[in-house]
Amino acid sequence: MQHITQLLDAMSPVLDQYGYVALVISIFFEGIGVPMPGQSLMIAASILAARGSMNLSMVMLASWLACFIGNTCGYLLGYYFESWLDKKGYISGTKMQKLQNAIQKYGPACLVVSRFIEGMKQFMPLACGIAKMPKREFLLGNALATTIWVAVFSLLSNYAFAHLHQLSTFYTEHQMGVWLVAASLFLGLLLLMLGRRRSRSQKS
Repeated sequence: MQHITQLLDAMSPVLDQYGYVALVISIFFEGIGVPMPGQSLMIAASILAARGSMNLSMVMLASWLACFIGNTCGYLLGYYFESWLDKKGYISGTKMQKLQNAIQKYGPACLVVSRFIEGMKQFMPLACGIAKMPKREFLLGNALATTIWVAVFSLLSNYAFAHLHQLSTFYTEHQMGVWLVAASLFLGLLLLMLGRRRSRSQKS
C-alpha cells in the first residue's frame, strides 16, 4: 500500500494538470527510445479511475494507441535510419547488439517480454527495426505486446486497487497456488521461445 501511495503522490499532480495528454506523450516517447514514466503514469491513471477521477476505458484506449503508434515509430526509425543512428552513436554498444541477437532468435516474443523489463522496452522497437524484422511480423507482435501490457498494468491495476482487501486475503490463503500458476505461465512462454528458436535453426 505504501508503494501505491508513493506512486500516486508522484504521478497525480501530472495527471491532474495534463490528464490524458500526459499519458499519451509519455507512453509515445517511450516507444521511440526516450526514457519516460509512461508505465507509472498508466498505473496511477488506472488507480485514479478506480476512485472515479478518470475514465478507465479512456485510460486504456489512450495508452494502447500511444504505445502501439510509439513502438511503430521507433521500429520505422530503426528500419530506415540505421546508418544515421549509428553515425550519431545512438545504437552503438553491446546492449543494442544483444537486443538484435535476441530478436533474430526469438522474433516477436521479444516484444512481449521486453514490455515488462524497464530499460529494455524503450529500445526494443528500435532494435527490431535495425534487425530488419519483417513489418507484418512486427505489427502483429507489437499489437500483442501492447494489448498484454495495457491489460496487465491498466486493467489489472484498476481491478486490484478496487478489490485490494479481497485480493490480499486470497493471496494470503492461496500463496503457493498463485506462485505455481505464475511459474507455469513463465515456463510456457520460455518453451514457446525455445521452440521458435529450434524451428528457425532447423530451417537454416
